[in-house]
Amino acid sequence: MSTLNLVPWRERQRLAVFRRWQVGVVLGAIVTTLTLVAIEQALGNINQAHEARLEALHAQQQALQQQLTEAPVWQARERQAQQLQQAWPRWQQLQLQAWQALTHLLSVAPHGVQVIHAEWREGQWRLQVRALHWRHVQHWQTQLQARGVHVRGQPTVLTSHLWRCPQGRLWRLNTYELISPSLAGSS
Repeated sequence: MSTLNLVPWRERQRLAVFRRWQVGVVLGAIVTTLTLVAIEQALGNINQAHEARLEALHAQQQALQQQLTEAPVWQARERQAQQLQQAWPRWQQLQLQAWQALTHLLSVAPHGVQVIHAEWREGQWRLQVRALHWRHVQHWQTQLQARGVHVRGQPTVLTSHLWRCPQGRLWRLNTYELISPSLAGSS
């Protein structure tokens, strides 16, 4: 019964559809393969160009680094950086010492004294103060010495000028100089 075909056109149609499907599958596989090959080739070219640029930049960087290490300016700056690294702990210590000295100085209220110039250099104070009388400076000086800040001065007036208070009285303000003992000996 299977050899008997009453509708041969259906069989031909089925074979034609099957052949078209086979051709479509083969063409699809060929197009997909060609597309993948083209994409791989393009990405390979892009990757090679990128690697060539990276190698050129790396070679340029190495050449510049070689020039920098050979340059005398670079060597001088490297020596300066090493000196700065060696001196940095000492500078930190001096800065801490200066802050501590300033806090000691500011911890004493200057009653009757106006500080117009304060200089801290190499561990020593140089102060210029204004006061109505030398006794105010002496009183402030003893309070400073109690806090560990040793300064001394002379009752010699450096400058003097008149000042009018809010009540209208006219006062003479004298300027005195106080110096740490070791700074006075060296200068």
